[in-house]
Amino acid sequence: MSERGVHMERGRIFTAEAIGTAILMLGGVGSAVLAGEFIGALGVSLAFGLTLLALASVIGPVSGCHVNPAVTLGMVAARKLPVAELPVYLGAQFVGALVGGGVLLAVAAGRPGFRASEGFGANGWGELSPAGFGLGAVLTAEVVFTAVFVLAVLSTTRRGFPTGLGPVVAGLSLALVHLVTIPVSNTSVNPARSLGAAVFQGGDALVQVWAFLLAPLAGGVLAAVLWRLVQPDEEPLGSHPAPDPALTDPRS
Repeated sequence: MSERGVHMERGRIFTAEAIGTAILMLGGVGSAVLAGEFIGALGVSLAFGLTLLALASVIGPVSGCHVNPAVTLGMVAARKLPVAELPVYLGAQFVGALVGGGVLLAVAAGRPGFRASEGFGANGWGELSPAGFGLGAVLTAEVVFTAVFVLAVLSTTRRGFPTGLGPVVAGLSLALVHLVTIPVSNTSVNPARSLGAAVFQGGDALVQVWAFLLAPLAGGVLAAVLWRLVQPDEEPLGSHPAPDPALTDPRS
């Protein structure tokens, strides 16, 4: 591919990931901010999962629908995505999360008495944890459950995986992780999602956001390590087309 072609393809990937991450903020975090009192933790969990399922079907063929820095880092560590693509994906995801958070704030501000500082779907421990969990428990949960989620996503990239089933696996896995960990940390497993909420909530949410930038990234790398252990004979990057373009890089 020519240099111009590479730039154009990266532009499409950036656009798809930015739009996708913004929509994840609106569908996932938005369900908590705008409808949480009506749908509860179960509804919020399903909203995150259904949003990812839909996004994977729409932008998966363009970018792989990572919409999550932990997934992207896991793909790189598992040798399913060239490291040169990392800045494109991460930049798009953080930009998309901030844009999505801004749109969500504009909508939420239309409710009488709403104050983002009193709750904007941010993650945290102590007083910011829905059930009062401490930092140690929150870090452990975020690393482990991010690894579980990313491992599920990686499993959809193996040769022979049923085409079209990837979005379902990813969406259900994300919903499950939320069902378990919303009481612990309000569920991050996605650094971009965490930053996109913390910036607008401010205060302690912004002070604590470092944990939700680092722990999910560690979980993504852990998932890649586990994947390489259970799939030691997998062919290296670029040796064959990705089985399911809905959740992998289309150039793998």
